Amino acid sequence: MKAPPQTGLFAGYDDAYHPLGSYAVLAGAYGVSLAGFLGWRRHKGLPERLELGDLALFGVATHSLTRLVAKDRVTSFLRAPFVRFEEDSTAGEVEETSRGTGMRKALGQLVGCPFCLGPWVAAGFLAAHVVAPRQVRWVGSVLALSAVSSVLHRAYEWLGEGLHLTRERGRLLKARADHEESVQFPTAAEAVEPGPIPAPS
Repeated sequence: MKAPPQTGLFAGYDDAYHPLGSYAVLAGAYGVSLAGFLGWRRHKGLPERLELGDLALFGVATHSLTRLVAKDRVTSFLRAPFVRFEEDSTAGEVEETSRGTGMRKALGQLVGCPFCLGPWVAAGFLAAHVVAPRQVRWVGSVLALSAVSSVLHRAYEWLGEGLHLTRERGRLLKARADHEESVQFPTAAEAVEPGPIPAPS
């Protein structure tokens, strides 16, 4: 199905279809949610500042959760109404594309993009941390440890691939050396020594 062209205020933005109105709705919902939370906490107060350890913890946890929501094979049921499966990727992840038009397409692009989800997840962590800091640190620690585990799994794979390539290169070099030893090349004397001169008939 051909996507409808941009109309009204957004006409002429691009030949391809981008649900700009739906993007505006999502951005507005994000801003209103933040403003509403800050307004709700105005009299109850907010932490003066976050500890560096909490920032690091929530940063790693945000990375972990955004990839879990946007890319993990097991969470594809959450994205299925808004995206179309394309192919399996590495480390239990999948590649998908958004589908439909309007809000459906915009949501597909949001939930299928870990970079796009980052501000939403980060805001959620900080808001929850204000309300229940201990519980949120615990959940954040689970996600952060999962991220560390993923990095170690990747490092193990890269190390294994590097060792495999090194062994394969050594095997090929040895096979080449064995082949060269098996080939008999004439010596310099043999190469220039003339053969017998035939007798005249």
